Amino acid sequence: MLIPLTSALLIFFTLAGGVCAEVFTSFFFTYVTRPYDIGERVYVATPGSSPALSSLIVKDVEVLRTHFLTANGEAMVVSNSSVKNMALTNLSRSGKLTLLVQLMVPVATQSSKINELLEAITSYVSDGSGDWSACDNQFGEAALDKGHLLLNIWPTSVYAAHEIMAIYAAKSRLLLFCHAYMQAANIEYIMPVLPMRDSPGPRAGLAGVVEQALSAAAVGKLTAAKGQGDGGGGGLRADGQAGVARGRVGAPCL
Repeated sequence: MLIPLTSALLIFFTLAGGVCAEVFTSFFFTYVTRPYDIGERVYVATPGSSPALSSLIVKDVEVLRTHFLTANGEAMVVSNSSVKNMALTNLSRSGKLTLLVQLMVPVATQSSKINELLEAITSYVSDGSGDWSACDNQFGEAALDKGHLLLNIWPTSVYAAHEIMAIYAAKSRLLLFCHAYMQAANIEYIMPVLPMRDSPGPRAGLAGVVEQALSAAAVGKLTAAKGQGDGGGGGLRADGQAGVARGRVGAPCL
């Protein structure tokens, strides 16, 4: 009787200790560390990966769980112990946001036009738009097989990081400006010609010898058939018309 009671008490205190530890860590994370407050916009993701969801707005904070609102207005509840083990980015406590805007510039574009494009983008960002405070332009990749150079534009927004809609509206206006400028400058994107297919080399060993012998035999048969077709006056050639023409020319001579 004593042994089952001891086992039951041991299991009870083990479970109670786990629950108490979770409550304590959640309380410490939520109310002492305070990574977010109600109304703030955050990103939550697995460490080392991009966020699977768009930005979340903190709706309510409890001891064991936090209530979020997604970008679509959906309510989501996540336990604080799970949030504690994730990578958390608080946009409301961040500074100005710097975006990466990528633009494909055709390889065939003259270098003078490329320099003019870079100057126009810098002028638009610094003077004309009012959406950005600074900009860095760098070519990150030369995809010659795809026919373009990849231009990385790093503009710094004048808006705070949590003003998501204003930032992406500014990004849209920047892309439209680049598109309109490239059209006006006759910078056209043309898909490159598909590369020629390379024939594989002969295989080594017995298999390679057999392949070469079969290839030589096939070439010999084609050559013999072509010689017989060329020898006849009315033979049909590859174009289907040359042999008929020879027959017509030779008929009056008979």
